[in-house]
Order: sequence, then structure tokens, then C-alpha cells
Amino acid sequence: MKIIKIALLGLLASTLCGCSGFFDKDNTPDPSPLVNFRTELNVQKLWRSSATSGMGEDYLKLVPAVSPTAVFTAGSGGTVTATDRRTGRTIWSVDTKADITSGPAANDGLVAVGTRKGQVIVLSQCDGKLLWQNCVSSEILAPPAIGNGYIIVKTIDGKVTGFSEQTGNPVWHYEQTEPLLILRGASAPQISRNNVVVGFANGNLARLSLRDGYSSWQQTVAIPDGSFAIQRMIDIDADPIIYNNKVYVGTYQGKVAALDFDSGRQRWSHDISTYSGIAADYDRVYVSDGKGHVWAFEAGSGNVDWRQTQLEARNISGPAVIGNYVVVGDQEGYLHFLCKQDGHFVARIKVDSSGIQAAPVVDNNVIYVVAKDGTLSAYTIG
Repeated sequence: MKIIKIALLGLLASTLCGCSGFFDKDNTPDPSPLVNFRTELNVQKLWRSSATSGMGEDYLKLVPAVSPTAVFTAGSGGTVTATDRRTGRTIWSVDTKADITSGPAANDGLVAVGTRKGQVIVLSQCDGKLLWQNCVSSEILAPPAIGNGYIIVKTIDGKVTGFSEQTGNPVWHYEQTEPLLILRGASAPQISRNNVVVGFANGNLARLSLRDGYSSWQQTVAIPDGSFAIQRMIDIDADPIIYNNKVYVGTYQGKVAALDFDSGRQRWSHDISTYSGIAADYDRVYVSDGKGHVWAFEAGSGNVDWRQTQLEARNISGPAVIGNYVVVGDQEGYLHFLCKQDGHFVARIKVDSSGIQAAPVVDNNVIYVVAKDGTLSAYTIG
């Protein structure tokens, strides 16, 4: 049977309080108004560039990828662009003539994207030259992972393929059975220590060998619950985070959990619904939930450290950590900066009126953020 992917834009901005209310009317709440606060942090814009044609109307989260010299972005219309990290100048821009739905990923001198038709397109970081192209079983919504000689691609039908970086030939395959109804989104595979950690729409997380795809462990993070299929969706759409020998993972309508990287044993979990993203540092795990709340959990115990509720229904992005702060974007194009210690607001800037869907990326104390219309901006704090 064919898996059905749906873009639940209204649903994702709200909570399923009852199926009858959901089917009877549009119960999407209005975004919370912006609150006043005393600005404590100076946020400086470094540059702004019109990188790609944008993310379209398909709720794509085309998060930028960063190398030591460039920021790589992809647009749903098929354009992949390399932008100079220091100046914001376009280094190269290539029209792949494909319907891009995932990526980009950048590592080992390569840039990889996935398409609606299941194409894996790999370009050179230097000049955007096409190095190789191959096909997988179905649409690619999860950004590929690149590392240690392999490119890992996950498709919406629950299949994972390991490709050789150099030849583009498939080396191994792995798959899990996915439910019929799943969110239009997918978490990216994460490579660490010759392994790859992959989350699935059935609520399972698996650690596979990067060399042959052998599964060393599989853990069920969340179990479906509810009378209706839409209530039983437990997709892992937020990218798993590997940090300090633990894997942090969150599911839609399920849980956020910490697992031991070596054994897969669950250390703690907390009931929560997330689809946009999580982040972690040594002390805490930060989660943007389905209501638009930002949570901080103690990394060791899983206890709630703080919760910021004043961004409710603003369709916030996944969080990123920069210095002593957590930053998220919202549907109106604002970046919100929160104190890591207690979650209070310290700064807010307007990036772009088209809105922010993709989580910001932080590298070397610089924040890179792509707006829905494809505009790429760089900021720093001081």
C-alpha cells in the first residue's frame, strides 16, 4: 500500500484537543502577540543575500548547510547556491532542474540534495559541478547525511540507502514499515563514529553500521495512541541529536527521550509533541514543541528546567544554541533569543516578512537563517 504524506500546516500549529473539533472547523489558534521586554543582547546583522527561490508552499524545512568557507542553500525550484560565509557573496549557483524537497547536506567536499522523484543529486562544493546522480524508491524529505565515505539517504517509505561518496553506487539498504498516515516531513540521519542514527515515522530510532547498514540496536521512542489515525501519528521529524554519548530524540504526539548511544537504552523520557526540532548542550536539551512552547530539560535527569510559553501558535522553528542563548524563528519572520538559564527573552529581530520555517544554524558564533522566500542572512551577537 502507498504511504500517504500530508502537510498539516494548520494542525501543526495547534493541539489536537478532540477529533470532532478538528473535523468540524478550523481550530487553528491565533499567534500569540509579541510581548514587551528589556533588550539585553546586541544582535548584529553581518550580511543578507537572495540565495534561492525559496521553500514554496509545501512546508519544506530546507535548513542551510555550512562548510569552513561557505553556506549552502537549496530552493524548492531546483537551485542550489554556495554563499561566501564572510561576505555573503554568491560563489556559485546551479539550477538542478529538479523539484528539490530535502537538503542540502555538505561534508567531505560534497553537497547533496534529494528530490520529490527520489533523485539523489551530489555536487562539488568548489564549483557546483554535478558529480553523480542516482535514484531511490520514493520521495526524499529528510536531508541526506555525508561522512566517512558514505552518503545516507532516507525516503518517505521508510527505506534507508547507503551510497558510496565517490562512485554514487548503493552499498547497502535498510528499511522499516511506516504507517499509512505520516507528517510531511522527516528527520535527517545522523552520522557518528562509523554509525548512523535514523529516526522513522513509526516512532522507532535505530543505530546502523555506516559500512553495511547492520542494525546494532533499535528503540521504540513512542507508541501510537488514539482512536483515529491522525491521533496515532508519532513521527520522528525532529533531527536526532548526538551529544556526549547520548542520543536525544523527539516525536510528534509522543515523547522526547535520551538514549545511550552505545546500547540504545533509554535514560529518561518526557511526554511532549515536537516536529520542528531539538538542540542540546552539556547542561540541557532544548525542544520546540507543537504548541510553540520552548522547553529546557536537564540533560542528565530529564527534569524540566524551564518552559517559555509566550511564543504559542507562532509556528516556531527548531531551536539553535549560540553562546549563553537559545534562538528560534517564527512564521512572521522574527528571531527570538532566550536566555539558556531560565528562558526569558533577551532580544528579538525581524529577519524577513515571508517567515522562517527552517531552524537557524549556528557555526563559529554566527547564526545563519534562511527565510521562506529563500533569503539567507547572517547574524552575530555581542
